[in-house]
Amino acid sequence: MARTLIALILVSAFFTGLGALGWYFVKKQIENKPEYRLNTEKIIITPPPDWVPDQFVEEVLRTSGLNRVTLLDKTLPQKLAEAFVAYPWVERVDQVVLRHPSGADIKLSYRVPAALVEIPQRGFLPVDRNGIVLPPEYLTEETISDRRSKHLLIQGIRTLPLGSVGMPWGDPQVQTAAQLAEALTDIAEHLKLARIIPTTEAVPSGTRIVCQLQTAAGTSFHWGTFIPDDPKVEAKKKKLWNLHEQFRSLDNVPEGFRDLSRE
Repeated sequence: MARTLIALILVSAFFTGLGALGWYFVKKQIENKPEYRLNTEKIIITPPPDWVPDQFVEEVLRTSGLNRVTLLDKTLPQKLAEAFVAYPWVERVDQVVLRHPSGADIKLSYRVPAALVEIPQRGFLPVDRNGIVLPPEYLTEETISDRRSKHLLIQGIRTLPLGSVGMPWGDPQVQTAAQLAEALTDIAEHLKLARIIPTTEAVPSGTRIVCQLQTAAGTSFHWGTFIPDDPKVEAKKKKLWNLHEQFRSLDNVPEGFRDLSRE
């Protein structure tokens, strides 16, 4: 009886191993078929804005080593998400769905330049609303003039980015000014606002960051502190707009009306 049981176990193990070995070779054959290989041309992504390089999908797959992977890899969606979110123009990956044959649908949210940080003697670096450093290639010789006119400049920064492109600048002044720049996007061009100058000042509880706004002609307005989603932000924007309408230009506003921190 014991010998029979042992024989059954050995036979079962033999066929199990044979089946596993057979599946291994079958899987290898399937993986090598073109329809099971991820094809860059069959990857559909959320349409990127015009400042994102056309060939960035190929770059992401090449640098991550995912340009020769199989759709049979159960971890592929996670690997694709990690590869794309590491790209500096991608803010987050919302969804990855593999699609046979050879494709994938990937929903992405992209970073949007909010401001340009001026670095004396070095030029400008774009940042998004969170102070994330964006690729400097955004400012080419052909585009720098136009994009400088569309973005507020952040001036007075004395630090350099602590990390690489795609990482936070690492300076609270940059982050605060970038958030303010993003909040002013809808009115900055019409009001001819050109610069944000953040500074850190001492207060009884420690320090705080305050911001000055400047028009292209150099007229300054004291914004004060900036807190995202604070109702005072919209009140200050409305005050700026009303002053512009009342005096026909922010540059004509008397000095006594230029303190917005009281709003």
